[in-house]
Amino acid sequence: MGLDGVRLTMLLLAVGLLAGCDSSGARPERLLYGEAAQEFKAVSGSVLAIGRVLDGTTLGRRFTSCRPAVAEIGNDAVVVERIGVFAESLTFADSAHKMVYSCDGGADPAGERKLPWCGSSAGRLLRGKLLDPRLDILCRDRKGRALAYAWVEPAAGVRWIGVDQGAYTEIYEVLAALPVRIASTRGIEIDRARATFDVTQYDNHGRVVIEGRLEAQVAG
Repeated sequence: MGLDGVRLTMLLLAVGLLAGCDSSGARPERLLYGEAAQEFKAVSGSVLAIGRVLDGTTLGRRFTSCRPAVAEIGNDAVVVERIGVFAESLTFADSAHKMVYSCDGGADPAGERKLPWCGSSAGRLLRGKLLDPRLDILCRDRKGRALAYAWVEPAAGVRWIGVDQGAYTEIYEVLAALPVRIASTRGIEIDRARATFDVTQYDNHGRVVIEGRLEAQVAG
């Protein structure tokens, strides 16, 4: 076999390996930016999304490029950054803790926003709680699939939020006493401006506290 034949064989092998890694029927091994997908041991076959509590200064342009100009939010604001298998988000509140905001990651089909953000949401807090999940279905993931983002208000005693992603459950940690921004490519009805998420809430030890279906509608 000549050199060109060797190169062709190696190329076909690489394509085959990549196709195998992209199988939608298996638990993903990597998160959005290539980080190894860790498992939440209490839920077999799950994937643990990265969750970090940072401030606006540390995030730099990642924060300033999405922060609402009219809101009273300084660079010292507490921000929860989440990076999952196919989605990413920031969640933060204003200085009076009356409003909560998100920046949602992905591609913007309209081309109005630059990466990494493609959408945003804002919700009013009532006695520290969010009454509406503030669904966002404007974004697309790297494969062009529609993305649905929504907030989950954790029940009392809940430490972890699980979202059924089909082949696996994606797990998000409750952080900074803020609603948990989740994402999915499943259960999205673009024509009806709504999405459905299958959500399980766990306590600190991974025991199920509550499970059910979150049905969210884009606010009119």
